Amino acid sequence: MVKTKIESLGGVIEVETKKDLGSKFIIRFPLTLAIIQALMVELGTEKYAIPLSSTKEIITVKTEDIKLVQKKETIIVRDQVIPLIRLAKLLDVPDSHLDNNKKLTVVIVKKGDKLFGLVVDNLIGQHEIVIKPMSKHLADIKGFVGATILGDGQVALILDTNTLSL
Repeated sequence: MVKTKIESLGGVIEVETKKDLGSKFIIRFPLTLAIIQALMVELGTEKYAIPLSSTKEIITVKTEDIKLVQKKETIIVRDQVIPLIRLAKLLDVPDSHLDNNKKLTVVIVKKGDKLFGLVVDNLIGQHEIVIKPMSKHLADIKGFVGATILGDGQVALILDTNTLSL
């Protein structure tokens, strides 16, 4: 089963055996694969990964604390105005229950030296994931750096926080 999974990712397993020294198993993956730490989140019934390298903090915000600045939703965190992106609306995710909540879960991420908040339905937790690059046909879609296959076989898209538009 492990061998099949490694081969499905384009990898190979090599075994080197030396008498009286034992065996060495070598697993090689293509350079197009990378393993990163990610925060897994849910929007409706869909799962997405946000690279931890761009995640600053996670907060809960009351809907009445959201203010409009130049017709855009913002929150104030430690005297800093942070614009919000409602990911479910941006990604057109059906079945999101964000509008029914009195409190919102916001993942604060960095984009260069600026911060913005991503409003999500639920937090799943931190996971180590393998990045699979987008195919040539999907490479031009902004907002995603790739995809990953979760333990239950589901595919989750990996958000590229640097290309999300406010």
